Amino acid sequence: MFQQIGLVTGLKNKCERCGSTLGVQEVVEKGRSVFLCGSCRMGKRITIRDLLNEVKWDKRHDPESYSIIFIHRTDEGDTKEIPYSSITEIGSGYFAYSYMGDEATIPFHRVLLIINRKTGDILIDRRVRKKSKKEH
Repeated sequence: MFQQIGLVTGLKNKCERCGSTLGVQEVVEKGRSVFLCGSCRMGKRITIRDLLNEVKWDKRHDPESYSIIFIHRTDEGDTKEIPYSSITEIGSGYFAYSYMGDEATIPFHRVLLIINRKTGDILIDRRVRKKSKKEH
């Protein structure tokens, strides 16, 4: 499947599939060098819900360090950033939050970025979408 080359340092520290910066390694896939995180190397599809629950329940994460950036409905193209600690519920296709007097339910498809503001680690980065095969 993959030939592992090694841990990545420098500019190529982002998974080419999901945008994560956690555990990125350079591997050879189908004869070319690619940079993948641990989840993508194992073929797992990590969902927004999985990541939010991981931050909540995994003791290796400090929820106070994380922020979530999502598309906000006020204006097209607007984004909003909230601290992870403002999440009040994690549902099957959404999360709810209460932050600075604002309460809302956000569907997972509007999440753009989950980032650890203390370390700079990115759990997921969906700001740039890959082109479909039809667009090439």
